Amino acid sequence: MFDRKPFSLCLCIVVMAALNLGAQQASLSGPISGYVFEASSRSIRPILGIPGAAYVGDAVAAGLDWAAIAPDGRSALARKGGELYWNSGLESNPSWSIIEGALPDAGRIAWSADATAAVIASSTEGRIQFIRAAAAGPVVDLPGRISALAMGPSGDYAVAGVEAEAGGGLYLVGTEGEPRLLAAVGRAAAIVLAANERDLFVADAASRQILEIANFRQEAARMVLADEGGGVSDPVGLALSRDGQLLLLANKSRKTLNAYVLATRSLWSQIELDFEPSCLEPLSRNSLFLLKAGGEASEPLLVLDASREPAVYFVPAGRGE
Repeated sequence: MFDRKPFSLCLCIVVMAALNLGAQQASLSGPISGYVFEASSRSIRPILGIPGAAYVGDAVAAGLDWAAIAPDGRSALARKGGELYWNSGLESNPSWSIIEGALPDAGRIAWSADATAAVIASSTEGRIQFIRAAAAGPVVDLPGRISALAMGPSGDYAVAGVEAEAGGGLYLVGTEGEPRLLAAVGRAAAIVLAANERDLFVADAASRQILEIANFRQEAARMVLADEGGGVSDPVGLALSRDGQLLLLANKSRKTLNAYVLATRSLWSQIELDFEPSCLEPLSRNSLFLLKAGGEASEPLLVLDASREPAVYFVPAGRGE
């Protein structure tokens, strides 16, 4: 079913510049693979072109404390000066609206599938908040620091990984009602929902395991999908391929990217990277995932193309034109 082929590395060129929040760049032309938040310049920049023939364009917004781009590539949330902003026209109309009543220290986010809703987490307290369009929803208190988040496709529930001295856990949180503990998890590093919306996967950095929580909205059943012997070390990202057949895992210090076949619950491929990945986040273009962005100006950006033959493309962070 799957051909065991190594991932490949390709080189792209980056061109970057700095603009202010709300400023609009010249019209973008050609395909856009997605947008990234570059922490060193505090700006959102587009990836213009496709992997293998792409570069990072001029900023569409800058001066940001933090930002997160939706997988559809059209919406974004950003924090600046204690205010949270919403943009639903990033590609064509990069104007921002303040979300009144939003958590002032949002530092983690998960999006609904259609990017009309999101859930944000406080970076200092165990609190999450539901956001729909530019309106703030209810705030929910959880018993510890939020280490990972996922959101249901329609935006009516979220799954949060909570890290606490008394023991971490995975919680199901609806827009109404009390949070429900799904399973004990030492330190959830990443959560991804299965396409069937009944099951989910969580990377537990404490136990070095990938856990599958089956039927999580009803009577959740916890089982181990992979452990340290199966390539799990210090996970920083978890994602599903677009066809839902592969589960992808990024390990930080070991600098590896693993692909597991869900049908057989087995490790299909592992690649050794040249540097440490920091995330595994979907970009707007099908089967593209961000492996590393932001950080220091000298650090490169990595993009995974997990379509037919998975390949990792890295983009130098130089400012040269």
